[in-house]
Amino acid sequence: MCIRDRYYSSRLGAASSIYKRYFERVRELLQRYATMSGGQLKLAFIDPEPFSDAEDRAVSSGLQGVQLNAEGDKGYFGLVATNSTDNTESVQFFSPQRETFHEYNMTKLIHKLAVPKKPVVGLISGLEINGGFDMRTRQPRQPWQIVNHIKEFFEVSDLPENVESIPENVEVLMLVHPNGLTAKAAYAVDQFALKGGRVLAFVDPMSELSKIRAPQKGATTNNAELAKLLKAWGIAFDGKKAVGDIKTARRVQLGGAQPVVTEFVVWLGLKGETSFEQTDVVSDGVKILNMITPGHIAAIKGASTKFQPIMRTSSEAMEIATAKLSGPQPDPVALLRDYKPGGKSLVLAARVTGDIKSAFPDGLPKDKKPDDKSKAGQKATDGKSPAKADPKAAKPDGDGKKTPARLTTGKLNAIVVADADFLYDQFWVETRQVFGQQMTVPTAHNGVFVVNAIENLSGGEALSGLRGRGVDNRPFETVDAIRRRAEREFRQREKVLTEKLENLRKELSQVEQKSGSGALMLSETDKKAIEKFKTELLATRRQLRSVKHAMRADIDRLEGRLKFLNIAVVPLLIGMGGFAFAAYRRRN
Repeated sequence: MCIRDRYYSSRLGAASSIYKRYFERVRELLQRYATMSGGQLKLAFIDPEPFSDAEDRAVSSGLQGVQLNAEGDKGYFGLVATNSTDNTESVQFFSPQRETFHEYNMTKLIHKLAVPKKPVVGLISGLEINGGFDMRTRQPRQPWQIVNHIKEFFEVSDLPENVESIPENVEVLMLVHPNGLTAKAAYAVDQFALKGGRVLAFVDPMSELSKIRAPQKGATTNNAELAKLLKAWGIAFDGKKAVGDIKTARRVQLGGAQPVVTEFVVWLGLKGETSFEQTDVVSDGVKILNMITPGHIAAIKGASTKFQPIMRTSSEAMEIATAKLSGPQPDPVALLRDYKPGGKSLVLAARVTGDIKSAFPDGLPKDKKPDDKSKAGQKATDGKSPAKADPKAAKPDGDGKKTPARLTTGKLNAIVVADADFLYDQFWVETRQVFGQQMTVPTAHNGVFVVNAIENLSGGEALSGLRGRGVDNRPFETVDAIRRRAEREFRQREKVLTEKLENLRKELSQVEQKSGSGALMLSETDKKAIEKFKTELLATRRQLRSVKHAMRADIDRLEGRLKFLNIAVVPLLIGMGGFAFAAYRRRN
């Protein structure tokens, strides 16, 4: 492969130091790639002068120029690359706004040319991840960005939930909340896994997207066939339990007359080494990952498979019944108020490998009118060979051809994630306008995680480490911890004071009703009671306001200290250092 033409106008660098610095970074990266390739990657740098043959070649290759002066001269900063089979890829213009994603873009370009034939990913989904039709607006829905992201590196083959066999060219099978999975489709998945096919499964205890767009399929994972597969693979998953984690909860704003900003404990923003297994290549480049009402998985005791966690919650996580989340609009404030840390970390995603037996010991699920003769030889075996077939299960069909022999044992290679909604665009990308074009910019590494997982399962790990650049978010962890602690305390005290306030109002109303329409006179006791209730009412309201003000007190104090350090202490230290240096110079 060769980077045939690497165009960079020196006049562009002279006009703007930003482009000059960016060019140096690009050149260093390409030269490093060339060195690592052992001579397989060849570079050529061209400076296209205005009205030259080089400029004509740049324009004919589709590169975009930036106007340098009033005379119309243009500067170029792009790339054209080819491989040995004359496939061509190009970068029209290296925009500084995309500099953060430079390594990602170059990795993608090199990968496309180095591996022209893409591995095939089979996709079975109960969500409209690959596009659909909106009956309300009568307009087609576009595929999710995660599918477009996967297609940059792999070929995607869409399979229905009632598929009866997995195509032979499928290397990785991706299951996304397959709540409509039929028995025969589950059997096809079972046989695919037993013969060495790799599986990437996303199971969701409460799919927000399914609840909105496909309520007839069910938002919770209650598919008996899927449960049968997970059990055979040694995975415990409770479709009636979601996971909340106060430590990684994301903040949301609730609408209404008085908007409320609070922690939504079932929307998780995972960060850092404590959330991701750093020794697993799937976590490479994943620093931030958002999950939406996830569940959790665990190894079944005594299972023959090896269960290796990839993502997990903090030790402050708790299980939450999906029944509390099944309404049209869950109440984040109530969930936070009732939150009780469970005291142990829960697994959100895991790699599961090892020897397994078929989830269908009796073979292919029967139709409504089963053929009694086909029952012979359908018993499962206990063999431990990598993939053992039942020879009696291979029967000729009507055309005289033999159907594939039924496998009863094999070796599993799967990654299972207890969430599917986190694949949706809203939770990991945003759309921006760059030079008049719409560009999707990742705000989390959800897409990186998925592509890393598919690449790892398909056997290609070489470039996964370069794909995770571009998203950077350094949270103020101390401030976040103070805010979470203060808000939890505030919500609990707010509930107590609000209930007391309501009771006082009811009691005051009952006493005042004794006067009827005003014809009766209140006794001195009643008057004193009313005054007492009004005094307590005002005092309770003051306490409620004090609690709300106290909620930010710790954060404000920390903010004040930081301001003091930045505004006063740091300049003071610099000044003292300057005086010390000047005194030292005078002495010498």
